[in-house]
Amino acid sequence: MSDSKELSGVVLSRDPAGGRYLRIRIFDRVTGLKAVLFPLSGKRGSQPNPPDLFDDVECFLRPVKSESAIPFVADFQILRSYREFTINPLTFLTASQIARFYLQNGDHLLEPAPRLKLLRSSLGSFSRAKMPGVVLLKLLYCFSRDEGLPVKESWLCGLPNGLLNQTVAILKAPVSEIKVELSELSEVLERLKLWINAETELRVE
Repeated sequence: MSDSKELSGVVLSRDPAGGRYLRIRIFDRVTGLKAVLFPLSGKRGSQPNPPDLFDDVECFLRPVKSESAIPFVADFQILRSYREFTINPLTFLTASQIARFYLQNGDHLLEPAPRLKLLRSSLGSFSRAKMPGVVLLKLLYCFSRDEGLPVKESWLCGLPNGLLNQTVAILKAPVSEIKVELSELSEVLERLKLWINAETELRVE
């Protein structure tokens, strides 16, 4: 274990890699987006199941011969699980949108640690949010702001007055206190996504 490298972050995707492995991408506090390989066991109970989507994990990786090789996981620990997301389809869908956003934009971030903190905070806030879309709105806004993009000056201040006041209130209030019309929230989210895709190098679906 002494030669292993530690990886700590949130599972964003799980894909088959041949018949014996699972390719999992984790957003790590140091390296950002990182792909690793988990072995799949054919014998029940012979080794733990790989972590689920959104699990917060700590992994120990086997040494690799080159930087371009995908490392194998030697051991891991689940620090926090979000399996409760599967109970609410809208929460799971919104969390999946956040995962895709990080998958699309997490490769070349200069400071992954604050973005991981934002990701963890956002996933944790779903349990308190009355409307899951509010969590996505706050994350996209904060991510853009923290990347140094003029999301406040260019996007927020460019909203129509009525929508501007509503959006400012949403961004300032705790997620547990926010209750808005779904149509208004959808409009604000769509406007923010359009701005991000048109005015920045970030990409959001």
